[in-house]
Amino acid sequence: MPKIATLGPKETFSDLATQQYLQSQNRAYEIKYFNSLPETFAAIGNDCEMGVLPIENLSEGYVQVVLDHLFDTNLVVISEILLPIRFSFVASCANLSELTDLYVQFVAHGQCSEFIDKLGNIKVHNTQSNIESLLLAQKHGDGAGAIIPQHALNMAKNQTLIRGNVTNYKNNQTRFLVLTDKPQPRLAEQQYKTTLVVKNEKDSPGVLGNIVAAFAEQKVNLTSIMSRPTKSEFGKYHFFIDIDGHQEDPDVDRALQQIMRQHPVTILGSYIKASK
Repeated sequence: MPKIATLGPKETFSDLATQQYLQSQNRAYEIKYFNSLPETFAAIGNDCEMGVLPIENLSEGYVQVVLDHLFDTNLVVISEILLPIRFSFVASCANLSELTDLYVQFVAHGQCSEFIDKLGNIKVHNTQSNIESLLLAQKHGDGAGAIIPQHALNMAKNQTLIRGNVTNYKNNQTRFLVLTDKPQPRLAEQQYKTTLVVKNEKDSPGVLGNIVAAFAEQKVNLTSIMSRPTKSEFGKYHFFIDIDGHQEDPDVDRALQQIMRQHPVTILGSYIKASK
């Protein structure tokens, strides 16, 4: 049976996104869970045929560790998933004044910062996954709490203090990408997005302006652009870009060809837009 990689353990938001994606597939997959996002990324195209990774949160922006891996990969984006995100707080204490330690996944920390900032002088432990936060808090025992997915409250059987929703924003969402090593054929009458990387290998002015102008001239909607350091020297950046349309569309192709004449471009994939 083919395998699909995602961040574990079970019941993480990555697991939910993976389950949601698999419901739309006609082929059965075995979900293989990994302890960190870099491990998950490394498994795609090796131990696993495909994988599901978080790329962007509505309030916190891009997941930088995933973004950095996408700047240097041969993998292809074949789908995106939008998942509503709700967090709860659970603890082994009678009230908040007795809380001494909080376990929270490093991305979830920012999405629940308003609640966490009000907890006062406690020790905060950042973890790799939301379910790991719960397991570590349970292992710690009295005085420990955790920020966990709302859907995982049934796993917090021994926690005596519960806050149902501690998310900063009610409409919080995370966007996930499905990656593999083979592109998928285009389907008719579907709305597509294209994700690409533009590498700034020449130290010249106007790189960002050239990119924006190329899409504007062809009336291609640039939905997001994120710069990341090249890690070679200060002041040099690569660009991670999402646009509306398929790379085979004439207007998109013309814009891409214009950019390619000036800068190296890697097209990570064209895929059907997720419904909001």
